[in-house]
Amino acid sequence: MNQQIPDFEQVLQALLDESKPFPPQYLYYLGDLEPKQVAQVREIWGQVPLQRRRALMKDLETITDNDLTASFKDIGIIALADPDAAVRFGAIRLLWVEDDYALIPRFLEIARNDHDIDVRANAVGALGSFMYFAALEELPWRYTNDIETTLMGFLQNEAEADIVRRQALEVLGYSLNLDIDPWIEEAFASPDEAWQSSALFAAGRTAHARWGEKALAYLHHTSPRLRADAARAAGEMMLTAATGDLIELLEDVEAEVRMTAAWALSEIGGEGVAEALEGALENAADEEEETAYEEALANLAVTDQIEEMMLMDLDPEDLDEMIREMDMDEFLEVFGDGEDEEEA
Repeated sequence: MNQQIPDFEQVLQALLDESKPFPPQYLYYLGDLEPKQVAQVREIWGQVPLQRRRALMKDLETITDNDLTASFKDIGIIALADPDAAVRFGAIRLLWVEDDYALIPRFLEIARNDHDIDVRANAVGALGSFMYFAALEELPWRYTNDIETTLMGFLQNEAEADIVRRQALEVLGYSLNLDIDPWIEEAFASPDEAWQSSALFAAGRTAHARWGEKALAYLHHTSPRLRADAARAAGEMMLTAATGDLIELLEDVEAEVRMTAAWALSEIGGEGVAEALEGALENAADEEEETAYEEALANLAVTDQIEEMMLMDLDPEDLDEMIREMDMDEFLEVFGDGEDEEEA
């Protein structure tokens, strides 16, 4: 029997009704809203119970984590102005998956002026995806300049909160215009593990081979957090010298280290990596690890195909076309065939 589709008014009433749990199936009706629906949500938002607004941010983020097609941008934008810091923090997390350039000024304003330090730091972190586009030379200069100027200001201001400065360093790792190497060196030299972690993030994002020795040195650090961060950096740098160490980390005592090492290996590729990942998959501790290793093996197949094409005598246009076709095939294999490739 088909479940009856609720009227949007029912969804709004359910949001306001504190006497009953919010129906989980209603969450999906808060995505891709029409302008009239956005106005309706905005009008009643302040009346929605606080705990429900907080829970809503977490529930919607969970959906976007598991469904790449889901978008709750309108709800996230409304929640950015919430008087509660936890809701604003969750709203930024919800918007991390969006690539709308109009969000950049909003994130910058929050990073400069929000009253909550964690919210400000989260807004800085959310700018990382846009700086990634800048590293690909796909972000308009005015946005790149605004982000770099603001975040470098945070980094240079020693009176600024450490968490904001560290997030700024991590995001600026993508910058093609600023010399942040001295800042990365300083972070590595800090006795604070959090700063060392940010140094590894920034170093990996530069993709500069000069940080390879640092990443190698941290792969067997006593701190699980730093081992995982070093593995991630090695993967971002495609550091082939780290392959043996990363294979060893597939047997680390910490699951996060094991899974990050698997991702890094899938980025680097090379002889023996597939066998190592298949062995890790067989010995996975739980479903989360199984998924991580399966995704790593799928990514490794893409990495190996790209490496093979790079060895072929192809002009750049032919190579680009082959990569695009391969990506679509990989997409269809993972998510299923649609009516046609354009629809998929």
